[in-house]
Amino acid sequence: MARKTHSSPEIAKNAILDAAEALMVDVGPAGLRISAVAKKAGMAHPNIIHHFGSREGLINALAERVGQRATERITRAIDDALRAPPEERVNAITRVLETSYHGDEGRSAVWLHLSGAESSLRSNMEQIVTLSHEFRKSMDPTASKENTNRLVMLVTLALVGEVVSGSSIKEALGFGTDESERAHFKQWLAEILLNLRDHQLDTSLSASHTSNEIDNDGKKS
Repeated sequence: MARKTHSSPEIAKNAILDAAEALMVDVGPAGLRISAVAKKAGMAHPNIIHHFGSREGLINALAERVGQRATERITRAIDDALRAPPEERVNAITRVLETSYHGDEGRSAVWLHLSGAESSLRSNMEQIVTLSHEFRKSMDPTASKENTNRLVMLVTLALVGEVVSGSSIKEALGFGTDESERAHFKQWLAEILLNLRDHQLDTSLSASHTSNEIDNDGKKS
């Protein structure tokens, strides 16, 4: 195979990441080999090392790109939901849920996380929480940031779970596994999220948290 040349290091790095991501869909991070990436990218093995330092560096860069791409899609979708009229909010939030993972990207993201790859997960989640809280406050001025954090965690775990074993779980519960059933689940979840108000999320933990805010004089700190 003829070796490919690229006009800049950035273009070369993206070509390598494209090749690695395409291969990972079939083999996962554990099965990803630099020699296979080099062959698919049309480059020499040392070129991969030059740009990423090691196989671990390549995996980390791939995790960073997959995570950043998902974060950009999700934050754009939440931003659109913030501008949506009330009658369009269900559709807008459904799109947020649908855009979280595209095609095989969800599986790639989970694989990369389980492999221990490093990425800007905290920064990415902070961006999502900030916009999510802004959206919740637009509907419920009493919404707390703590509950927004918990809701984002709950939704994220639900979406990741769907990626990992959604079809088998749905089948076990008697649901269909086709695309329409998947879309129905997202709309159902969107409507639940939209109908939740902060006081409905109060639990014994909320009471404990309030109690902890009271100082020795009986006043809230």
